[in-house]
Amino acid sequence: MSSVSTETIHPRSIAEIVAAVRQYDRLLPVGNRTKPPLSSVGDAASVSIAAICGIIQYEPSEFTFTALAGTPVKEIAATLHAKRQYLPFDPPMVDAGATLGGMVAAGLSGPGRFRYGGVRDFLLGVQFVSGDGEVIRAGGKVVKNSAGFDIPKLMVGSLGRLGILTELTFKVFPKPAATLTLCCQMTTHQQALAVIAGLANSRYEFDAIDYRGTQKQIYVRLAGDPDANQSLAVHLQKTSQLEWVTVDNDSADQFWNELADGTWYTPDSVIVKVPTTPESYLALQQWSDTTGSSSIHLSVAGAVTWIAIDSESLTQLHTELCKLQIPALAIGGNTQRAWWGHRESFHLHQRVQQAMDPARRFV
Repeated sequence: MSSVSTETIHPRSIAEIVAAVRQYDRLLPVGNRTKPPLSSVGDAASVSIAAICGIIQYEPSEFTFTALAGTPVKEIAATLHAKRQYLPFDPPMVDAGATLGGMVAAGLSGPGRFRYGGVRDFLLGVQFVSGDGEVIRAGGKVVKNSAGFDIPKLMVGSLGRLGILTELTFKVFPKPAATLTLCCQMTTHQQALAVIAGLANSRYEFDAIDYRGTQKQIYVRLAGDPDANQSLAVHLQKTSQLEWVTVDNDSADQFWNELADGTWYTPDSVIVKVPTTPESYLALQQWSDTTGSSSIHLSVAGAVTWIAIDSESLTQLHTELCKLQIPALAIGGNTQRAWWGHRESFHLHQRVQQAMDPARRFV
């Protein structure tokens, strides 16, 4: 066993990953470092899985694929697009170079999570290297599978603390024939929350429901047959007593792509993900309006709030989050600290980590 190191290791095979785990005391798995706060290693060596890449198996007729963890999500998206298929949860930071393993470890999903569920709902199977250097498979390669404990979902959002992901299997969906985006101007944030709640609980299946707090604008995305999208848009206009405006395709693509790529905020901002309820969102939005130090975007019909904030104001945000007793995860910008706000320590998580990484190698 070596002493603690801060070097970056670049294994080119799973065997080399196993060797690194058995050699180093403290390790942090990283991909293409598209989320800097999550790849700040401190006193640990970082293990880059970027070279462990490639699609192993893709069965369009079965709507599943298996790929190595270092495979860029952009490569996956292009391969699926050729067969009119896609990952409908809008994986973030695709153009920035996010890897499949990094997407799972960070547990990040985009606006499409509202209709279809997030990354955890599409992950079928994983292979990973545990803290004692063993290669472990969990889950399966088919949609209908009941092979043991549902460890794949456990790895979603684990930030590399439970093992180094090496291979992943996902289910995919057919790509919709067309999308249509509508926008509606609100007068207050309270009105926006009421409208969003009504849309989310309506009989219609919206593809995404988001709200840009700075402009007080609700955006909804429809996906499916073009005629059906248009009919729903007309019906929404007639029945909601609100003025919904159809967003042209180029502007709509720019809006959703900027959100997915994390480019809707200024480059020097820190981007923070916060799980919210309507009440906690409203408190954060009012705090933001008062301080003027951040921009806020509400996604997944209110379940997730994205905050773009200057690094000097992070401490103030941390204080506000602690008051509300909610945690936040920084995924971009100039900070080496990932977690902010109020975090509870769960004994179950500690027991799982002890079982999967008894030597506590993964930091």
